[in-house]
Amino acid sequence: MNARSHGTLTPFYAYSSFNKRGGKTHPRVARTRNRILDLWEGMASYSTIAEELDISISTVVECIARAKRLKDPRADRPFRHRKIQIAEKRRREIRRLLDDGYRPREIAKRLGVSKRLVLLRMKESANG
Repeated sequence: MNARSHGTLTPFYAYSSFNKRGGKTHPRVARTRNRILDLWEGMASYSTIAEELDISISTVVECIARAKRLKDPRADRPFRHRKIQIAEKRRREIRRLLDDGYRPREIAKRLGVSKRLVLLRMKESANG
């Protein structure tokens, strides 16, 4: 039997991000790239992304490097140090929850931080 008669097998070049025949990226590749960049923007590490999507770390690194070359805003991270990244993400989350009308105690419980930290961030945002 011919594999093309079933229509189940797709030729290998169809999954290539440099698809010469179709000139377009395969939808599965595009979805994977978008998920990689969304996770990267959410401060996930290379290994976390690779494990979650069940792909190699080199694929993740290459995808992010390509996105940086193409100036994708999701590929930019303001800081290299992970602790600073996490703190900045938490700061944005506290600000968002405050804007949504949550009380400091609720925010602290929801994010797993102290109420004092939330109050400090409230004071920061009021001053700046």
